[in-house]
Amino acid sequence: MQRFIITLALLCSLSSGWALRPAPAAGVAPPPPATLTQDIEELYRLIPSKPINKLVIRYLLNDAQFQAAIRIINSHDAYMVRMRLYAQPEIIQFQSWVRSQLLLSGGGSLEFEESEEILSLFRPTPYWSVYGWQGFFNEFLAYFPHEMLRAQIDAKVAMGGSLAQFWARLKALAPVYERVLAFPESKRIVAQLEQNGVNFGQVDQFIRSLFDWYPVIVNATGPAVDAAAPAPAIPAAPNAVVV
Repeated sequence: MQRFIITLALLCSLSSGWALRPAPAAGVAPPPPATLTQDIEELYRLIPSKPINKLVIRYLLNDAQFQAAIRIINSHDAYMVRMRLYAQPEIIQFQSWVRSQLLLSGGGSLEFEESEEILSLFRPTPYWSVYGWQGFFNEFLAYFPHEMLRAQIDAKVAMGGSLAQFWARLKALAPVYERVLAFPESKRIVAQLEQNGVNFGQVDQFIRSLFDWYPVIVNATGPAVDAAAPAPAIPAAPNAVVV
């Protein structure tokens, strides 16, 4: 699930590569549209996985608050939440659709470069800076190319094709996210995380902004309003320390 979420991010200002392409010369057939596999792999390559892996390892080895958060998200409650999530009808349908689209793309699965990082118990430097969960989250936001991913996704969605269908189906899973947050196990996990210094509101806002899963605000004097208009910005990463 973590890789799935990271993959979609999953997560630039439009570069010249996304400028409008000139019309093909007469008699020259336009290139075929990208497949879903190609689109997702292209988005994945935007994510600097190696620096993020190093960041996780640094905090996992040296920061007690981060270690506590990892233990919580690997607890029995967290396992039950994942199992209940996978059992949701919408998730089953979404996974089935993705698998069929990947097969139509000419491949049965996505292929991503595996991390070659080696988890060492010894520090490579005399001092490794860690600043608790908030320090980790700030540094993660400094690495994660959120605006670049969203700009690329928006450009691909505007062109139509399989990624536009994929994104529409992914956005439609917002009620599932709300349902999962309401699980008793989820509430216990959130409470434990917050007791251990994790600002779950920041994490929740990041997830919602990444997938457009904004809650619908019910106005007693008018129609329901989608909170995604306008979309709130991702929290800034003040004092991020990049090591």
